[in-house]
Amino acid sequence: MFKIILYIIIFSVFAGGAASLYHLYNVYQKNSKELSNFEKSVAINNNLGKVLVVYYSLSGHTKNIALQIAQKTGADIYEIKTKEEYTSPSVYIESKKQLMQKKYPALKGFLPDLSAYDVVFVGGPVWWYTMAPALYSFLKAVDFKGKRVASFSTQGSNYGSFFEDFQKTAQNAKFLKSENFNNVSEKYNNQVSNKINQWINEL
Repeated sequence: MFKIILYIIIFSVFAGGAASLYHLYNVYQKNSKELSNFEKSVAINNNLGKVLVVYYSLSGHTKNIALQIAQKTGADIYEIKTKEEYTSPSVYIESKKQLMQKKYPALKGFLPDLSAYDVVFVGGPVWWYTMAPALYSFLKAVDFKGKRVASFSTQGSNYGSFFEDFQKTAQNAKFLKSENFNNVSEKYNNQVSNKINQWINEL
């Protein structure tokens, strides 16, 4: 009986590992296919006026995209910060609880004055197939008052309901084209840069 249980455990471990490897392979293939569309250099030819980039980032992926957008548009930048920082690995449990209960974290510092800006980019990571709780906190705290807003997400492979939830939560925004960015290796830096440029041109 013990051997049977042991075999079942070993099989489960190998099956789980194989499934994970298969998923990672599919994600890699998907990323390679998508980013192959951005191998040709794209120059920015769209002047958006005065721009603000707002972002929340824990691991640094969203920050990387936000800084690129800011550099390309000459934007000011505002980082969303929570009063209490998440800890690893409890971040997964804490954020899931916050999302389920719709009790989002308190933010740290002052909110930005949006009145001086023509376009506001707002981005964050996808957690549990939606926006990170801190982004909910920000959107519930600000009124865009008719400002043009372009949202962006970063994620492992699936942005879920991020953009749908963003538009439901952002108050009085005029929504521009949104964009999502999978977390990829540095070898795709040029393609990601071209993707951002093309997106800016389409706004």
